[in-house]
Amino acid sequence: MEGAWRHLRELFTADGAPLHPHLSARSIAELAVAAQRTGHSAEALPILERVRAEQGERPSTRMTLLMHHAAAMVGPDGEAEEHFQLALVNHGAGRWPWERGHVRLDYAIRLRRRRRTLEARRQLTTVLETAERLGAGALAAAARIELRASGAAPAPTSAGPLEELTAQQRQIVQFAASGLSNREIGERLFLSPRTVGSHLYNVYPKLGISSRHQLRDLVQDR
Repeated sequence: MEGAWRHLRELFTADGAPLHPHLSARSIAELAVAAQRTGHSAEALPILERVRAEQGERPSTRMTLLMHHAAAMVGPDGEAEEHFQLALVNHGAGRWPWERGHVRLDYAIRLRRRRRTLEARRQLTTVLETAERLGAGALAAAARIELRASGAAPAPTSAGPLEELTAQQRQIVQFAASGLSNREIGERLFLSPRTVGSHLYNVYPKLGISSRHQLRDLVQDR
């Protein structure tokens, strides 16, 4: 996670100005999550404030969702609940299920740690349903882990070659199977196209395949 923080931090200047006209701002929630989990919240908060200021008084629905998620992670603890709820209550955010799923996951983690397990399970059940619908393997795996931690018993998943991969490798495989290029996958996961290609090259032997076009059949067969 420390590596993720460093990678995401490089999308902004030393004083928090976005270096990329679109990618920097859209990474704010992921940066905040990485910051919160690595002890860099104090450094991330001014970056969030800079992004918020540059988005103006009428940010897009997607950016509103991302900024509330970020604020819930690195802002004052007493305001986190409100930001999580504001991120989720906006019906227009349904257009961004992957982003909304991650908000629910982090909200559920907070609820579980405060012993609000029934509320956490409701959020996690929705996360798992969303992740399975999107084919987001890493998000689904995270939801299952949190469900187990909350005392729930999620439906068992069938064992298979994908289970031998890391969460990031599974997500790359899912994206590649859906037809995304290495560059498009990299933009979603904040990796270089070369790194994506290296991951795919390494997983082919584990999956018992030899080329990219075989991934679609492998994923659909699960």
